Amino acid sequence: MKTKSLLFKLFMVVALLVPVFAFAEVKNEDVAKVDELIKTGKYIVIDVRTKEEFDAGHIKGALNFDYYNEDFEDEIEANLKDKNKPYILYCRSGMRSLYSAQILEDLGYTDVTNMKGGFLAWQSAGKPVEE
Repeated sequence: MKTKSLLFKLFMVVALLVPVFAFAEVKNEDVAKVDELIKTGKYIVIDVRTKEEFDAGHIKGALNFDYYNEDFEDEIEANLKDKNKPYILYCRSGMRSLYSAQILEDLGYTDVTNMKGGFLAWQSAGKPVEE
């Protein structure tokens, strides 16, 4: 019985730590910092929510690439040719964009930032929304 309990605890520790290490390389910034970065005009903003979510409201100037689309990676590479440009990604709450940021980095994009808290945090901070 002790062995099963120990194995379960070990499994839980590993399960909790793997996501932390898997995304350790992805830059995460809060809404205030992302707003500053966007205002520089140097960043391309990518919304990885569905088209319906995007159409209901998004950050001005954002491009929409649906994370759930089976051709997501192909669409990114076909439309975002310069892998050295700086990109900011966001979704509803920050998870899809975190996964997306990791995908972009795996594809060779060199300057990818995830917005922590996603569009919900953006709205909560009273930042402008375009419909």
